[in-house]
Amino acid sequence: MGRQVPAVERALEILELLADRTPELLGLSEIARMLAMNKASCHATLTLLADRNYLIRHADKTYSLGPGMLPIANSFLHDQNALPFARVEMSKLGRELNLDCVASSVVGSEIVVLAHTPSPGSFGINMRVGSRFPLVPPIGTVFLAWASRDRVQHWLAGLDKQVTRAKRERYLDALAVVRERGYSVAIGKAVGENPGGASDVDDYLLFDLRETQRLPVAHIAAPVFDPEGTVRLALTVVAFRDQLTSQDIPVVMTRLTAATARVARATWGVTLRTPNSVPDQHMNAPGHS
Repeated sequence: MGRQVPAVERALEILELLADRTPELLGLSEIARMLAMNKASCHATLTLLADRNYLIRHADKTYSLGPGMLPIANSFLHDQNALPFARVEMSKLGRELNLDCVASSVVGSEIVVLAHTPSPGSFGINMRVGSRFPLVPPIGTVFLAWASRDRVQHWLAGLDKQVTRAKRERYLDALAVVRERGYSVAIGKAVGENPGGASDVDDYLLFDLRETQRLPVAHIAAPVFDPEGTVRLALTVVAFRDQLTSQDIPVVMTRLTAATARVARATWGVTLRTPNSVPDQHMNAPGHS
């Protein structure tokens, strides 16, 4: 970790707190208490952020995020050139499937939510744009299934050191299954929620679906590939109201992967659904030789 800069840390903590509590407005005393900050230091930081338009100071002396945040956010989103097309497809999916849809991307070692479109009958999942989740197993298989050996090893490094070799190989199995299908299915937990540890991979990721089986599906995710076969974006449908059967999942999958293919075609003029090449890190995965 780099050298800490207390003043910068305080400012970032305030911005992150107000982002997490949106649309709630917080005053000086509340912010200082929540962040365990000295009130004088907190006030000075709030004043500076408000002067630079990163915060709005309201008449009742509460604060919220300000317009100064927009150029920074837009600079990042400008590089997400598939996002405008993804939003169109997400709205269609929401109407067709009556499910919420989330667009996310990997930034560093985290998955970041870039867009969220609620379905007409949405019951309100907690998925704020800008939310971040650690890219650690078993989270992120839709991004890692087609990744390089180094990226996969970095992903596996997030596992507890006590995890056995057999369990690590099971994660490679999971990536191989996602790569073969072209999409991932998670059960029992909401998107981005930690499923409870590395030992839960078989409880969290769907490997096999028996004909009569009904499952509490948490989310189904499919990748958007660029012309080089890199996963640039993932579209994820969430907020299933009922358990799904072996007949339901392919219906959702077909519409979802068709949507991701249209996003890729609109963005880069390609119709690639899955890369033709097989990543070398999976060649020795058990059951996939």
